[in-house]
Amino acid sequence: MTTPPDQTVKDLAHLAFCALVALHTAIQQGTVTSPMAEHLFLVRWLATAQKQKRFPRSVALDIQQLLDKGRKEGIEAKLKTRFDYVWHSCTGELKHQNDLFRLTYAIESLKAQGWRNELVTQTEWDNGIIEGPEPALYVVKSVLNVAFTPEGRLITPLEFKIAGNVQVFTDALAICFLTASGSEKAATLMPTGTY
Repeated sequence: MTTPPDQTVKDLAHLAFCALVALHTAIQQGTVTSPMAEHLFLVRWLATAQKQKRFPRSVALDIQQLLDKGRKEGIEAKLKTRFDYVWHSCTGELKHQNDLFRLTYAIESLKAQGWRNELVTQTEWDNGIIEGPEPALYVVKSVLNVAFTPEGRLITPLEFKIAGNVQVFTDALAICFLTASGSEKAATLMPTGTY
């Protein structure tokens, strides 16, 4: 069963809140006194949260990804900054979030309605090798990766191929304050300028 996107957002906010409160408590108690100690604390906290299954399944993958990133990149993973971002992005109004967050929210809403979200290669896109049950949306992974700034702002039009009702897709984007133009089997997300 798929968790509704608004519940996933609440679960992510709760995860970030708990991590930040635990970190600030450790800082106040004097057990965390340096950036490296902060990093080690958050990696251990994530490992414990995962092992004890303290959070809903909707955020299990997020916990695993943060834990992997923390272990692989060390202090450069900037876990506290990531938790701050998650907290602020999940607790603010949707229209005030960045483009990437709003697109992700729209896609999660569609997935909750049975849509598939598929990342494809440029070759698959060019050759039309796009198959599977409907409804689905397809986007070229390499294009998606460069379409957004590190701050999550869309800087170039982003085309999706749609297997299903294009209007449902563009409506989901509009609800999330994103602008898209649709044709018979495609939709293009347009940069909005400011948010």
